[in-house]
Amino acid sequence: MNTGFAKTLGFLLLGGAVGCGAAPGQNDNSLLQDDPISQGVLSENGLSAINGLSAINGLVATNGLMTTNGLATTNGLMTTNGLMTTNGLMTTNGGRLTVRYIAKCALAANDSISKQDNNGNWHTFPGGLGVGTGWKNGACDARCQQQISACVLAHLNSTGQNVPIFVTADPEDMPSVGFSLAYQVGSDAHIQEGVYMGNVFASNPPVAHYAKGQGFKANIAGRLGASSGNPYKPIEGYRVDQATKYTGLAERLCRQVPVGDGEHYDYSSCDFHSAAFGGGTWTNWPYTMTTYVNSNYNGAVTQDNVSRTLSFEANAVGTVTENPSEIWTTSHNFEFANIIDAFSPGKLSIETVKGSKRLCAYDQRDTITITKNTGEPFSLTTFDLTKLWDESAATSYRVYGYVKGQSGRLVKDVSLPASGTSTVSLSWNNLLKVEIISTTGSTCIDNVKLKT
Repeated sequence: MNTGFAKTLGFLLLGGAVGCGAAPGQNDNSLLQDDPISQGVLSENGLSAINGLSAINGLVATNGLMTTNGLATTNGLMTTNGLMTTNGLMTTNGGRLTVRYIAKCALAANDSISKQDNNGNWHTFPGGLGVGTGWKNGACDARCQQQISACVLAHLNSTGQNVPIFVTADPEDMPSVGFSLAYQVGSDAHIQEGVYMGNVFASNPPVAHYAKGQGFKANIAGRLGASSGNPYKPIEGYRVDQATKYTGLAERLCRQVPVGDGEHYDYSSCDFHSAAFGGGTWTNWPYTMTTYVNSNYNGAVTQDNVSRTLSFEANAVGTVTENPSEIWTTSHNFEFANIIDAFSPGKLSIETVKGSKRLCAYDQRDTITITKNTGEPFSLTTFDLTKLWDESAATSYRVYGYVKGQSGRLVKDVSLPASGTSTVSLSWNNLLKVEIISTTGSTCIDNVKLKT
C-alpha cells in the first residue's frame, strides 16, 4: 500500500466529529484508493450510531433500514421510489450521512447519485467500493442487500473516533474490493479487526453480525460490530461484549482463505449458531467484509458537559477545553496497538471517557501510562479496577508513581478479586507520571480520577 497516501488520509480524518470529511454534496472519492499490491480498499470509518444507523433512522429491534426511511430496495437509488426526497433519510443530516455510506458502498468510485432533500437542496453522494452497482437504477436483491450491509456495518463507528480502515472481501463475491496483503506488519493497515455480515434492510429484525479477526485484542469497544446476542443500543451502537469473546472468532466461524504467506487469512463466508446468537439453527452468511486498521488509532474524547466530539492525531494532543492546561492523555502500549486517549476534566477530577469508559490492559505486562500534557505535576486520588470479560481467576496490578524531583518511584500492588471490581485509594502528590501495569491476566481500569 501507499504509505504516504495513508498518512495523508489520516490527516484528512482529523479535527472533527465522527463522519468528518467531505460534506454531503461534495465528492469524497479522494478518501478511497485501490491497493497497488493486490486489492482491497483503503477507506474512512465514520458512520456513527447517532448519525444514521440509529433508532430514529430505522435500525431497531423490529425494523430494518428501509422502514419509514424513504428507502426501497425494489427500486433504484436514482428513482423517486428508490430513495425518496420528501421523507426519511434525505430529510436529516444524520439520514443523509447514512445515504452517503450506502452510496459509497454500493456505487463504483467513478460514479455518484444526486438527490434533493425535502427543502429542495441538491446533494451528491459519490461511490467508492462498488459492491452493489446495480442498485443505482435497478432493484437490490438479497445478495445485494447482504453485500451492502456487510460494507455499511464495516464502517459503523460509535467511538467518537475517525479511524482509517482497509477493507477486503472475497473477489468472487465483491471483485471491486478483493483480498489483500494488508496483514503485513509495516503496511498501512496490518491489524485484522473483524468480519462483518448481515442484512440491515431486513425487518423483524434487521441482522448485523460481527466475528473477531486475528488482531481482535487491538479493538476498541464500540468501534466493532456484534450480533443479535449483543444487540444495537441507541447512541452506543454495536459493541463487543462477553457473548462474542469465545463464540465470535472469525477463524472458528468463517471460511478461511489463505493470503500471502499462507499463515494469514481473509474470509468469505461465516456461520452463526443459536447458542451464541439467538437463532434457531446454523445460519450461513455468504457475503462478508473484513476490516484492517493501522497499529495507531486516532484518539478521541467526548466532553461530558458539551455536545461535541474532537479527534486527535495518534501520539498528539488536541484542545478539549478552553484552557489547554487541562488536557490530559494516556498511552496504552498493547501487544497489537498503541492507543492514545484524551480526557476531559471536570472541576475537581477527570474520568475516562472513550468508548466503554474503560482503560484496558489485555495481557501481562501491558502498561497504561497517565501524564499531564503540560508536564505539570498532578495528584492521583482513586481509580477502579474492573474484571475484563469473564475471567475467573484473580488478577493483579502494580502501580508506579514518578514524583517530581525524586529519583525513585512510589509503588503499590493491587489485587483484583475474581468477583469483579475493586476501588484503589491513593494520596500521591506532585506526580509527573503514573504507570499502571497488569502483572497477571486481563483487566480493565475504570473511573481513573486525577485531582489537579
